[in-house]
Amino acid sequence: MKSRKIIDITEYMGCDLKSRYAVRSFRESLESLHEKIIVIDFRRVNFATRSFVDEFYRTFLNNADIDIELINVPADIEAMFDAVKSGKKNSKLKTLETSDDSVVKFSSVSEVSNYLNSLAF
Repeated sequence: MKSRKIIDITEYMGCDLKSRYAVRSFRESLESLHEKIIVIDFRRVNFATRSFVDEFYRTFLNNADIDIELINVPADIEAMFDAVKSGKKNSKLKTLETSDDSVVKFSSVSEVSNYLNSLAF
């Protein structure tokens, strides 16, 4: 039988989920638990930003390292998860033209972001 731990997300982040950085910090906290299955309870969550949900999706739900189950997710936040998930499936190829007339192709917005962050100014 797999080990299973229920975590109240509000105990780590409060009732308003806003920060991408907080998601990364939360993941580090959960990794230190060394559990096979982690159940995250959203019962007391009042609000979550789209950027939080996007980062949460990329960090937890779209990553096979940790087996995550969500419970008691409010309907508005569930709808945001659905929107983020469908946006990831339907992401169109993004391109960026550089000054030397070459074209760099990307398959997701996050790839564009990573590329832009790697540029030295």
